[in-house]
Amino acid sequence: MNHTKVLKRAWHIVWRYRALWVFGFILALTTGGRGSSSGRVANNWGQYSTDRIPPEVVSTLIAVGIGLACLIVLLIIVAAIVRYVAATALIRMVDDHEETGQKRSVRQGFRMGWSRSAFRLFLIDLLIGLPLAVAFMLLFLLAAAPLLLWATESTAAGALGTATTIGLGLLVILLAIVVAVILSVLKPFFRQVCVLEGSGVTKAIRQGYTVVRRNLKDVGLMWLITVGLRIGWTILMIPVVLLLLVVSGALGGLLALLAGELTGLAFEGAAPWIVGGVVDIPIFILVLVVPLSFLGGLFEVFLSSTWTLTYRELRAKAAPIA
Repeated sequence: MNHTKVLKRAWHIVWRYRALWVFGFILALTTGGRGSSSGRVANNWGQYSTDRIPPEVVSTLIAVGIGLACLIVLLIIVAAIVRYVAATALIRMVDDHEETGQKRSVRQGFRMGWSRSAFRLFLIDLLIGLPLAVAFMLLFLLAAAPLLLWATESTAAGALGTATTIGLGLLVILLAIVVAVILSVLKPFFRQVCVLEGSGVTKAIRQGYTVVRRNLKDVGLMWLITVGLRIGWTILMIPVVLLLLVVSGALGGLLALLAGELTGLAFEGAAPWIVGGVVDIPIFILVLVVPLSFLGGLFEVFLSSTWTLTYRELRAKAAPIA
């Protein structure tokens, strides 16, 4: 397989097929955690005496907190749905573009993504992730079991238990890294088979594994290339993140301070701090999260396109998969 050709073609698709950017943005926005600049407001709360907060304000804050918790749960569910729809749409749109040469609209992309395959991608992650999470929790508990030797009130036994736990813990961590690496090689092909072949969950896993096993050299080399690209991208984004942090911190802090001061002219107590936080968080989202998610989305489109093109290349030269 010509890996350079695949990478060039993937970059060409990213640059020319701009409807894909929307789905890449969704993936970047719904994958992984984001920081928060609201720590600045939280620190200010620590300087404010809670004894001076009126009871009605406390009740309001509790109600707001409960509402926010419910909203967060709802957003997590919605984010999971749109993430799998976006992942499915990216795979299908790139494959369709290679087959027909056409560029679908964002609306058509959502129609392509909203399918059984999107739900099956979720089931694949659940089928793999849940047992592994339980297994490693049990392994870490077993690794920590020698610490019970401290209950014997013997310093020597406790020290031996601690050393044993550290050794076993390192072995479990090493095993987790190995498993994560193996899955990072296999899972792109589970997804490709599921979406492009319309396979069920277990069949997609079995056939994806077969594709990797038959083409281990080509797949391994492409995986190493993508790992290198991820590392390079991360390094490249460090100054961008630092710059956006400075801008969001300065702009958000200034506007939050201004809003708090203006509110303080009319209200006392916690109101200025609440208004400052309400102003600060949206500024943080607009200035930091949105640009980073857009750039990260372009990279997600590139990686997804690379794996789709890789699968197409391997499928074209291989015998039918049983």
